[in-house]
Amino acid sequence: MSLKPRVVDFDETWNKLLTTIKAVVMLDYVERATWNDRFSDIYALCVAYPEPLGERLYTETKIFLENHVRHLHKVTHAVTDVCVSTLLTLFSTLWRVFVLFT
Repeated sequence: MSLKPRVVDFDETWNKLLTTIKAVVMLDYVERATWNDRFSDIYALCVAYPEPLGERLYTETKIFLENHVRHLHKVTHAVTDVCVSTLLTLFSTLWRVFVLFT
């Protein structure tokens, strides 16, 4: 990949990035080549010509993560009527996922 700024189709690139981001957040497998390609895609967006797309990338990523956390919040609140041990197991699982990615 060239390091020179170039015209980039944000929507096309974002769709590829989003697929990988979802896989990472859901602890799915991501091939090494795909993982590496996404870094190149992010770089291309940040140095895009005629206008860098880093701010838009940040905004879209933030929206995705906020929606994901809202979903997790809804799921965890849906189980409040479940016995405490089940809730504790769910919390423990979600905590391990959180720790794994921090």
